[in-house]
Amino acid sequence: MEQKWDRFSTAYTHLFITLGYISRAATTLVDKGFVEISKSGITKNVSLTNNLHAVTLRTLLHKRSYMPLTELLQGSGIQVLAVLSGGKADFANLRDESGVSVATLWRWIKKFKEHAMLLSRNHEYELPRDLRDIGEFLKYYCAYSAAATLREISPEGDFIATHGFEFLFTSNKTITHENVKPSGLTAISETIPLMLTENYYFHSSRRLPVEEIAVHAVVADPHSKRDLTYVMLYILKTKLDKNLFLRISTRYGVADISQSILNLLTIRQQPEQSFMPSPPYIKEKAEEYNIRW
Repeated sequence: MEQKWDRFSTAYTHLFITLGYISRAATTLVDKGFVEISKSGITKNVSLTNNLHAVTLRTLLHKRSYMPLTELLQGSGIQVLAVLSGGKADFANLRDESGVSVATLWRWIKKFKEHAMLLSRNHEYELPRDLRDIGEFLKYYCAYSAAATLREISPEGDFIATHGFEFLFTSNKTITHENVKPSGLTAISETIPLMLTENYYFHSSRRLPVEEIAVHAVVADPHSKRDLTYVMLYILKTKLDKNLFLRISTRYGVADISQSILNLLTIRQQPEQSFMPSPPYIKEKAEEYNIRW
């Protein structure tokens, strides 16, 4: 009798753990926007949502069934891939922005290469062009994750752009959070005093270089003459690394505007874009702030 009870107890415990695991997994998938749960009496039904990242993932799993995507698109691996969804990145960028350890990053790089998911050229890594669908999924997923996180941090905040799982946003309130730091014009105003009606923040665990702060100001409103003027004054004031500024701009998709900014500042060339300030105007504003040009 005792042996039968032991077998029953073991089976019951295993079933309880399995059901508990399934329940926790389903809750996690709900939180991440992949599935939704509905009730019919005492029965719970789990179905895929219509969120873009969920629909794209379903297509991916069907189209690329030959790839172990359930293994590759999870944990710290997806953190690394999320960085690459914005374009090329060197090892330092991948390490810094993904937040994984050096050993973990090398392990993922090796695994991604084994499955032809990663190209390396000139000390930079990128997703192959024929994996654009994976890149598309990552962008949708990062955008959903950013929006969900923003609702928790600042429900009244306005989302601007993602950078992997990091994101830029604005709020009319002061935000105090361990992973939120002032950026864009808000950070620039600490160096060059200016009046702001809203605050610009970046959600990330890493420290931002001045070059990325300047890029964030461009991304926030790339066609604003006023904002771009302060970006130029900030570049002159901080004497930031122009090459790094341009590389970061490329990853944020504003390289053309940033190149025009640098052309204006280095050779005083009037940009073709009508919204860009003129060299005489920048000279006038630089003199007002006692900034040498």
